[in-house]
Amino acid sequence: MVTLLRKLFIKDYADVRNPKVREQHGILSSAFGIVTNFVLVVLKATAAIILALPTGGFSVALLADAVNNLTDMASSIVSLIGFKVSNKPADADHPFGHGRIEYIAGLIVSMVVVLVAVELFKSSLEKAIAGSSLTYDVVTMVILAIAILLKLFQGYFNFRMGKIIDSPALKATAVDSLTDSLATASVLVSAVLTYTLGWGFLDAYLGMAVSLFVLVAGIRMIVDTSKPLLGEAAKKDFVQEVVGYAMAHEGIQGVHDVLVHNYGPNKSFISFHAEIDAKTDILEAHDLIDNLEDDIRNKFGCEISIHMDPILIGDKATDQAKAKCLAVLKSLDGEITIHDFRLVSGPTHMNMIFDILVPFQSNVTLQGALASLEEAFKDNVPKVNFVVKMDRPYEE
Repeated sequence: MVTLLRKLFIKDYADVRNPKVREQHGILSSAFGIVTNFVLVVLKATAAIILALPTGGFSVALLADAVNNLTDMASSIVSLIGFKVSNKPADADHPFGHGRIEYIAGLIVSMVVVLVAVELFKSSLEKAIAGSSLTYDVVTMVILAIAILLKLFQGYFNFRMGKIIDSPALKATAVDSLTDSLATASVLVSAVLTYTLGWGFLDAYLGMAVSLFVLVAGIRMIVDTSKPLLGEAAKKDFVQEVVGYAMAHEGIQGVHDVLVHNYGPNKSFISFHAEIDAKTDILEAHDLIDNLEDDIRNKFGCEISIHMDPILIGDKATDQAKAKCLAVLKSLDGEITIHDFRLVSGPTHMNMIFDILVPFQSNVTLQGALASLEEAFKDNVPKVNFVVKMDRPYEE
């Protein structure tokens, strides 16, 4: 069904790296959410009115569920605006484009969910204190069953679309849809119990339970949609793919200091250091880096800047010193790596200059690493001075 709708409404639907195609996926998802949530609001409002006609008392749990769908419809409208705005081209004020608006749209969705949950809890609590009682009928239970099925399909649709275009906003909406279906299912269970056992008091308490359920889901959504805005680590598999692709190019001896800045889904800026043989002609080296930048830009659809690091290839003294330093550091933490290693020799001492990459979870400090290196090389002639900088990884 999802693939069928994509084929019907999106031209070149498989080319999800294309910003226009991605935008159309977002618009289709948002439109689907607006229509299906409107249907759900109408169904549940109708059921609430049917229940209220004989007694004049509205079901707070059913109304809470209907209002929640109404906020979902509003959220889909926000997402629709987000997808349209996020695809605006870069301008003088936003040279990296407007892609992060999609994360903001997801955050707005999450905040609306939390606010509605709080209000619904207050209303349900008032009903419980007042001792309100309500009995459901068969028509209402049928409507609720239909609503659950529709909401489950809505969640599946948003999850598939969110995964296809890697959209945090759609994934957040999918989670919201699935939690809504569980909330509606709990209302249906209450309806069955009140209909069969006469437990009319359950409605108010179930309203509170549904509200808390939605509140927890909303808070989780806030956390998930805030991460890209705060600057989360790059995906490890993506970094490995980029590094592997670069290393496959002839002349590239090593890659390090990979930085990935996210300016929206599929809108990334990458930079890294590429090691090449120091004996390579400078014009040839520059041409190699230019070609590598073009290849990565075309393959991954991102902006790229590469810094060239010349290294000595086959220098025995450098290779031996580097191997010894790495062995010392690996004895402290097996995950430590080193790069930009070079020797600068003088008449009285030798400088060993390099960077160490230490995982965030490691207990190794720069001072501790230096102490271990100095101990290992204390008898070296000439004397060794260490010029070491400690880096942290930028991928997860």
